[in-house]
Amino acid sequence: MFDFGVGYTEMFVIAVVAIIVIGPKDLPKVLRALGKTVAKMRGMAREFQGHLDSAMKDAGLDDVKKEFDNLKNPANFTTTPASPKKAAEDATKKQVDDFNKLFGEAPAADAPKPAENKPMTTTADAS
Repeated sequence: MFDFGVGYTEMFVIAVVAIIVIGPKDLPKVLRALGKTVAKMRGMAREFQGHLDSAMKDAGLDDVKKEFDNLKNPANFTTTPASPKKAAEDATKKQVDDFNKLFGEAPAADAPKPAENKPMTTTADAS
């Protein structure tokens, strides 16, 4: 129930000390004020997170946030690809897409290709 390291026995000791120090008459008022304070702090934290998310979205960092979220939650990853050939095709397509995103379009297909390096033959080899 509690993730901050306080067990039920510690909670019981804290409650007994609070009843002794504060008194049973004023304890409901103190707990109500503590609840309101915690609710305000949660609201401020939620508002801050909202502002931070909108600033990241404006800066174009929302994709980076998604990547980090995927790294935090490994259940989002596919563990076994359908086939190795399909996985290789997907990886190649992703690399081409990343290249095009960074540098624009890929070189044209009619662009001259580099010359192939063929081993040179000598006249002695030809005979």
